[in-house]
Amino acid sequence: MGSKPQEPEYECVDIYKQPSLQHPKLQNHRIQMRPSDEALAMLSGDTSSENLSNDEMVAEFDIPEEGCPQGQVPIHKPRNNFNHTEKHFQPINGFGTVGQHAAVMKKIDATPWRGASAWISIYQPKLTNKEQFSMAFIWLNTEYEGERTSAHFGWAVIPALYGDSRTRLTAYWSQDTFESGCYNIKCKGFVQIDRRLFLGAGFANTSVVGGQNFKAFFAINQDPKTNNLLLTVGKIYLGYWPEELLPFFTEGAESVIYGGLTNAPSDGIQPFNIVSPPMGNGNKPLDEEVDLKHTCYMHSLKYVTQDYKSVDVDTNKVAEVADAGICYDAIYFDKLGGYGQTFTFGGPGGHCDV
Repeated sequence: MGSKPQEPEYECVDIYKQPSLQHPKLQNHRIQMRPSDEALAMLSGDTSSENLSNDEMVAEFDIPEEGCPQGQVPIHKPRNNFNHTEKHFQPINGFGTVGQHAAVMKKIDATPWRGASAWISIYQPKLTNKEQFSMAFIWLNTEYEGERTSAHFGWAVIPALYGDSRTRLTAYWSQDTFESGCYNIKCKGFVQIDRRLFLGAGFANTSVVGGQNFKAFFAINQDPKTNNLLLTVGKIYLGYWPEELLPFFTEGAESVIYGGLTNAPSDGIQPFNIVSPPMGNGNKPLDEEVDLKHTCYMHSLKYVTQDYKSVDVDTNKVAEVADAGICYDAIYFDKLGGYGQTFTFGGPGGHCDV
């Protein structure tokens, strides 16, 4: 595994005294230490890395091997004071916002889904200023009477949040509106379970265009027994958002999106002056892409049905959306070799709002 940072990026706290369990709605919450058997069965076939090619590796994290002592969990300590309520650092509420752009596969199926998963290639897009960010995410949304519950999970480069330009394991959630949401555990909500891996952890290696490729399996699924929303990385059960804090997820997610998202600062700036950062690895996908070496990708796209079965995404239930085609694109491949349902996405960024 990666070397231990000079300064620990996390502190170990008693699992029962972690910040999220201080939330007023979680006073009597019983911690879910492991996924239910039904949830494990749902995930069992999804995390296999049997189809690794010679130039692919499963990504590892730059975290100490030993992790926290038994009974304690790691809580990330960002090295700067980030104001998570600043709107221009929040994931988009719809596409086409000035300064924020996406290239994604979007659910068009009318029936709510109870989860989603994919293998995602890990890159480190090069940003030009600390107010930009670039992400590769799976996100679930559901809405009721104008209020939206949202959960996002994947990797991101966010200098304003992390104080550096490393690619890091990142989540975002909101329980009523985006204005009340936050990254990782910046607000009380996410319950950490794993003793070693934590939200905010940096990847030890990132992919090289045309060369060594690193990827990781990400899943965000509703547990059939508890209704908690579980986060899984590979075979690691990271933790969950409790059912008590997900008021509109009872029947699942109305909207499910897989893909990339970028942000560039736009306050007080004319649109033609905004410079958006690269998405993915900075390359637009190609129609003839077959070896997945040159663009960022997600493969083995799956979703969870109403009766809690993890199944392949159906080509008739998703659509490609790229709101700034001048800068970014997304291309879907139905059953691409051993990769299953796959799409490539990304682009160089630039003056995307012209």
